[in-house]
Amino acid sequence: MPQFDTFSFFSQLFWVFSGFTTLYILLSFYLLPALAAILKVRKRKLAMSGVSSEGLTSVVSSSVLTDATNSLVGDINVKMASLDSTKSQSSSIASTLNVLSLKIETLRQFNLSVLSQTQLTTLFFR
Repeated sequence: MPQFDTFSFFSQLFWVFSGFTTLYILLSFYLLPALAAILKVRKRKLAMSGVSSEGLTSVVSSSVLTDATNSLVGDINVKMASLDSTKSQSSSIASTLNVLSLKIETLRQFNLSVLSQTQLTTLFFR
């Protein structure tokens, strides 16, 4: 059986020992200190916010939920009103752009060198 071959037995033991030693060193000096630091920071943040790590599922009163819901609905209504005003502004801008594009097409048909500067200004900025 190859696993009991005395010729490769000590080589296998050496590599198993080396592998586990390397894994132990990596875990002890890199991974575990990083995990400990993360847990300390989490514990400090929870202590500063006043929430215990055991009682994260605290009961919230219904009045707080009602106030939060009313506030959210009010914010949504304000956003919808601003969206409607933006939509009306964009439609007026679109109509202005359509008029300008029609004027530009009309001017392309004419020879622009014949028109004076004041005539061009009145055409575009009227």
